[in-house]
Amino acid sequence: MNKELEAQVRSGRNKSQKKELLKKGFIPAVVYGKNMDSIAVSVKTNELKKIVEEAGSNALINMKIRQNEKTINHQVLVKSVQHHPVNRTLIHADFHQVSLKDKVTATVNIHLTGIASGVTKGGMLSQLLWGFEVECLASSIPDTFVVDISNLEIGEGITLADLELPPGVKIIGDECALVVSIAAGQAVEADLPVIEEEEVIA
Repeated sequence: MNKELEAQVRSGRNKSQKKELLKKGFIPAVVYGKNMDSIAVSVKTNELKKIVEEAGSNALINMKIRQNEKTINHQVLVKSVQHHPVNRTLIHADFHQVSLKDKVTATVNIHLTGIASGVTKGGMLSQLLWGFEVECLASSIPDTFVVDISNLEIGEGITLADLELPPGVKIIGDECALVVSIAAGQAVEADLPVIEEEEVIA
């Protein structure tokens, strides 16, 4: 289900006008996309924050842009957000208008779940990827991909090719890239049998 976000076209772009927006609970933003001129808008800070927290940064948003007495709907994705360097509050956002018929690329975060069997046996877990790029329709972008590592043993790993993606979602990049692996810890290595070389008699 698409999220909805109301926006108002803004004309002022200087620092004082942007500060005034922030004081009123709004943030300045820009909407851009293929075959359209960029539009400077303002959106409610708490509404955008709620969407990102509930649906993630890959959420497809139906943005209702108001100008004078007209309202125009745009399907957008959050392209980037800026935070205040000290208090980390939202201060700006960029939105990318997309077509529901065209494929887009997006970055999907990886979340590991479970306790690897190899870890309980003394192995050391290493996560090498925290996200990867995919290509799909804007309405099909996963926000987070959950990887269950419960059955992972010492000496084993999971690559991007091992992930079961939703229909229509394609990995962009090296599918052999290692996501997570379990290596033998020092205690495990110490318990491994030592193979002695036979004495060679000349």
